[in-house]
Amino acid sequence: MSYKEKTCPTCQAKHKKRGPYCSRSCGNSRTHTEEHKRLLSKKTSEWLTGHSDTAEEARMRIKNTRQEQLGVVTDPVAPPVRKPLSDNQFVQDGDLWEEC
Repeated sequence: MSYKEKTCPTCQAKHKKRGPYCSRSCGNSRTHTEEHKRLLSKKTSEWLTGHSDTAEEARMRIKNTRQEQLGVVTDPVAPPVRKPLSDNQFVQDGDLWEEC
């Protein structure tokens, strides 16, 4: 089946393909209205503040990306706090024991 010849609204190329655009890249280059941008922003914010597992993963990715951009170095596990042993405590085979 042959389509009638059309002009692509993005690059002005003549084509005989289905739809108004000559290619996917021209079709994806549309401009969004301010109202559409506000709606996308609102829905994305609602999703990110939700309780789903995918939203939690996205929040973590965003946090990690921001920290990388700022050059923040984070230690995933805090070093253990070493306190001096009491008089009735001792360590044997890596375990902490207390005498009664």
